[in-house]
Amino acid sequence: MTSNVNTPNRASARRGPGRPVSLDKRRAMLDAAVTEFQRAGYAGASMDAIAASARISKRTVYNHFPNKEALFRFLVDELGKRIAVTTHIEFRADEAPRTQLLRFAGESAKLLRDRDTLALFRAVIAEHVRTPGLVEKVLERYWRSEYGFTAWVEHACASGKLRAASPARAAHHFQSLVKGVLVWPAVFGRKLGSRKETDDSVTEAIDMFLSYYGAGR
Repeated sequence: MTSNVNTPNRASARRGPGRPVSLDKRRAMLDAAVTEFQRAGYAGASMDAIAASARISKRTVYNHFPNKEALFRFLVDELGKRIAVTTHIEFRADEAPRTQLLRFAGESAKLLRDRDTLALFRAVIAEHVRTPGLVEKVLERYWRSEYGFTAWVEHACASGKLRAASPARAAHHFQSLVKGVLVWPAVFGRKLGSRKETDDSVTEAIDMFLSYYGAGR
């Protein structure tokens, strides 16, 4: 997993000029956890297997997380944070909504091209189907605002660029279009078309959204 998953412990022993030893172990542990949850699912995964795969002691794993559920919920929250941060969009009154949405879609695509994030996404989504309560409570604070996109729609409506009786519903409609084009094909490993075909599909999805919610309709 990428380094933004972990925060160094100031009290960690240091390895010369390098990073804290505990940070290296934490990264290895989280990488191993994602792989284990993907392989065995939440029910079949074990802290022992995660420790063995990461080549660290079980005590080290339990020093970071008291149990398997806490570890998995941390990974779910990490996914929510990555989506919210990477695809964050600030409304700009001096820029056309279409331009802003194209940039937003580009950031979404970039997120899914990261192999570590895609592996995390797949592990979480698989468990969401099997044990929704384990995932839903953690992700709720992210998806209720469509990972922050609802605020963009609200500002666009306030500025007169969009018209929506319910910004939350409009945000959900747009995110559904984008997920159908970009997210779900990547998560489920479907063979994608060319880059141009994907870009064309994204552009069409944005135009569909603006044709309905645009202020000029």
